[in-house]
Amino acid sequence: MEDYFVTIERFVLSLKESGFSLSATDYDLIEQWENRGVSAHVVCRGIETGFIEYERTNPRQPGRVSLSYLKVFVEEEIERE
Repeated sequence: MEDYFVTIERFVLSLKESGFSLSATDYDLIEQWENRGVSAHVVCRGIETGFIEYERTNPRQPGRVSLSYLKVFVEEEIERE
């Protein structure tokens, strides 16, 4: 369980290049994906896709994206599996 959280947390923070931890809401989302049996790899792939899209459409605010915003991209990645 902890490895799942740590893997996703480190991935998100590396993309954001800021902050030391995620919000309680972010951890709740991660827990939901884990409880559904979604692999960390799939979650990270969706996060990366969403992050790239966010930076493309918000170039003046890099790294200011929440996991709640990225949720839709993760859900799309889950559906592709």
